[in-house]
Amino acid sequence: MSRHGDISSSADTVGVCVFQYPMPRLHTNEEVIENAKKICEIVKGTKIGLPGMDLIVFPEYSTMGIMYDRQEMFDTACAIPGPLTDMFGEACKEAGVWGVFSLTGEQHEEHPKKNPYNTLVLINDKGEIVQKYRKLLPWTPIEGWTPGNVMR
Repeated sequence: MSRHGDISSSADTVGVCVFQYPMPRLHTNEEVIENAKKICEIVKGTKIGLPGMDLIVFPEYSTMGIMYDRQEMFDTACAIPGPLTDMFGEACKEAGVWGVFSLTGEQHEEHPKKNPYNTLVLINDKGEIVQKYRKLLPWTPIEGWTPGNVMR
């Protein structure tokens, strides 16, 4: 039974929160990690305020921002799985929710020879990555990402 202002959830429904998070402008790995910590606290805090929430979704560019500088794009690119997904996984596990997180800068398999991918990950309430999507059609020339070719 939901309370006023809560998200309803039951055996045959999913309580979803699409969190409106501002797109940051970050320049270093340290700034990305600090921003990811804020997102993790939001996951846990939102679950406290909305106990019926089963899934929280963060928008594209929310974790790393958009990188207009090519060198910054390569310097802040991350591995998946890696420290950022580990942080998000722990937050989902602690809160008992699933989460969708934007990692605009997943290292290409040929990093640093090729541009990173613009990737979304779905993490379950056990903290495990269960789905990864690489954006297929980056908005060229503004977005410098390598087009995705797989969904796992």
